[in-house]
Amino acid sequence: MKKILNIALLVSFLLTILVPLTGIHIHKLASVVFLLLSIVHTVTYRKKLGAKKYLLLTLVIVSFATGLFGMILDQYPVILVLHRVISIAVVFFMAIHIFVYHKKLKAK
Repeated sequence: MKKILNIALLVSFLLTILVPLTGIHIHKLASVVFLLLSIVHTVTYRKKLGAKKYLLLTLVIVSFATGLFGMILDQYPVILVLHRVISIAVVFFMAIHIFVYHKKLKAK
């Protein structure tokens, strides 16, 4: 079950970051699915979570919220700029998270 969850997270994450290819509507749907799956992933792995992983989840939620407010308050472009900066940071932190996770998986 955890493997299916991780694959679904990967697919929704890829659809979220491929906004130039998929379009804004797919981006919005995929980001909602990714947020929900991230919360489920956090609940599933909660015994193994440290402060850094909670920070990563917080950044995902903040990125989602800034995207939502940037969509609603389109007269303030600084919100969308903030959304892009936070989203790029989340992509880098996700890459580090996945690298560390796979490294631990190979050690077992």
